[in-house]
Amino acid sequence: MGVYLMLFFWSYSPPLGLAHSFLEGTAEMVLRVKNPSMWRSSIVLVSVLFGCLMSNILSLNSAAAETVKLCNYTSYVLEAATAVQDGNASQSKGWVRMFPGKCEAAPQAPSSGAELFVYARSLKVHAGDVQNFTGAERFCIRNDANFEINGRRECRMRGYVAADFSPAEYSSKKNQIFFSESYNFNRKQAQVAGAQRLLSDIGYEIGVIDGFAGRRTRDSLKDFQNKNDLKQSQTITQNLLAKLFEKAEETSKSRGLQLCNDTPHLVWSAIGFVSKDNFITQGWLKIPSDECIRAINKSLLDRYYFVYAEAVDKQGKLLLQGGKPLIWGGTFNLCTKPTRFTIEGRNECAEKGFDKTGFMKIDTGKEQKWIMRFE
Repeated sequence: MGVYLMLFFWSYSPPLGLAHSFLEGTAEMVLRVKNPSMWRSSIVLVSVLFGCLMSNILSLNSAAAETVKLCNYTSYVLEAATAVQDGNASQSKGWVRMFPGKCEAAPQAPSSGAELFVYARSLKVHAGDVQNFTGAERFCIRNDANFEINGRRECRMRGYVAADFSPAEYSSKKNQIFFSESYNFNRKQAQVAGAQRLLSDIGYEIGVIDGFAGRRTRDSLKDFQNKNDLKQSQTITQNLLAKLFEKAEETSKSRGLQLCNDTPHLVWSAIGFVSKDNFITQGWLKIPSDECIRAINKSLLDRYYFVYAEAVDKQGKLLLQGGKPLIWGGTFNLCTKPTRFTIEGRNECAEKGFDKTGFMKIDTGKEQKWIMRFE
């Protein structure tokens, strides 16, 4: 198998860092960061494995049209989607959920001659920003439900969300894609690390999530099992991870910024907040009619947050009501752009190629959870 060079992108979420994925037993990699400020890197498949939490799918060993296995060797509960490109035709499909230390069948596998692409992300049951395993090939997804979407263009105009998938390369030996992070957990360590992260999400003081079941981890598991009438066991099974997940999911509902669409229209929203003394804007968040999403997935530690939203018609165009666009905004200007974005800073938007957009300023007081309704 020769040298395979691939550019990719990732998302950053301090202090958790970036995430990377690798193919076990097929090839190894050396990571070279070209421009950290742009979060861009190259991966070369050679003879040494090391890394600093990158996000990418390196390669896939599979016979054509055989079942592809996605294996989660991270500390996060992940969900994944695949996309197939066959000439000019393409289709994306998801989701499949993967617990730490578990492999699951991919949503689809390509026929001979077609290309396979993969995208994965952590679930919002985990506190903090979503960890994305991404590439540079854009396909359409749905955030709110399982999907099977033909075509990869004009995602937002069709009511979908665009996501950046990574290509999977083929040889003839294995049919598994492995997702990992910088600790390079094996299967059992991933299960322990998954339990540690879920315990932390519930509220236990775990410390470093390292995949080793030390005293603090064992004591926390014992306490969790006692409080939930579970049989005492020091073995971390998939069943125990599922119980931890249920509790963490319940806990997650009491934190963050929630946006609710009480209109009969589809709404797209963007948010703004302060991070390390600088303004950050993120978008776009799809909010179907009569549904809510969690725009910020952690306890609200700051007092002020910023929100902008706009309703669109069935063609994806800005909806007019009484001759005026149906938007929810204000006078606090932040930078946005028409496609999905994360933008740092609020000055000189136009000079940087962005739009200047007026956001609402929301005063949350000292609340750790806040609900914003679009009516």
